[in-house]
Amino acid sequence: MSKHVFLPPTVNISPPHTKLNFSMPRRILSGIMRNKLNVCRYSSQIISEYLRRFLVERKGVLNSSEIEPVHRMRVASRRLRAALNAFKGMLPAKKTKIWTREISKIGRVLGQARQLDVQIKFLESAKKRLKNNLSIFHVEVVIKSLKKKRRQTQKQINIVLEGFEAKKRLPELSAYLGKLSSGKHMCPIDQSNLPEGTIILKRLNKLLVFVPYVSKPQSIKELHRMRIAAKKLRYTLEIYRPYHGSDFDKYIRASRDIQDLLGDLHEFDCLAGVLADFSKKPCKDFKDTVSYLIQECARKRQAVYIKFIRLWSNLEKTRMWEKLKREF
Repeated sequence: MSKHVFLPPTVNISPPHTKLNFSMPRRILSGIMRNKLNVCRYSSQIISEYLRRFLVERKGVLNSSEIEPVHRMRVASRRLRAALNAFKGMLPAKKTKIWTREISKIGRVLGQARQLDVQIKFLESAKKRLKNNLSIFHVEVVIKSLKKKRRQTQKQINIVLEGFEAKKRLPELSAYLGKLSSGKHMCPIDQSNLPEGTIILKRLNKLLVFVPYVSKPQSIKELHRMRIAAKKLRYTLEIYRPYHGSDFDKYIRASRDIQDLLGDLHEFDCLAGVLADFSKKPCKDFKDTVSYLIQECARKRQAVYIKFIRLWSNLEKTRMWEKLKREF
């Protein structure tokens, strides 16, 4: 995962921050949130930029010899879905549901490909550390099997992308964004169309639901869901960052770090599951090699988990999430 804070495209926001009266939730507002045309342009620019990043990786993704475009397009699909959700109040409901569903479909198949790429890369690295020729051969057998699955997944990617384009979903979305930006399509906009505090607190609360599982390393499903919650919080924070400036970066970094560490944890869990299936083969020497790989997964997973515990402890000491709540 990228280790830098993502910044949305530059937009003109009136600099003076205006606080609402104390009888309402604490909130920072800017001129853009009170100007219909600017709000439309801002949402259009954000979604358009994510859409551009999504599309620019298409060529690399269709070339199965490259693995990073798959990762970048997958991340872009996540950010695009987050933006569609954040600004759904000014988008056509039925069409937005279709766009989100289609982009999610692409994201899922890209996720399968990315997972296989990560697993193959891990095994290639593990193979270099082995000195026993028989063990090296056994690892190559596993790699060969995963590469076969990867080729099958590549075919699915091509089919899904071609189907998405054939349905002309993207031109339809681009055309709507153009109208939104130009002011030709003016939807009814009020503060509820930019539910900044509501959506961020909702994302945060969904993350905090999993706090009881932080100290339970074997809660694989719950920690995976916690990663997804951190990811959604991060992308939503990035969208609204221009309203808050660099003060918001600490919350983005915190959610990103949680996402990254729990993502690594999930990758090791998935690989351990794949290797467990190979361990059922009758050959004893093959089982011994697979057992070694599973132990390596467990060792690396434990190291990642310790980092995660330290991170979470740090966030609790600094009262990071309490500070975020007080922003609204």
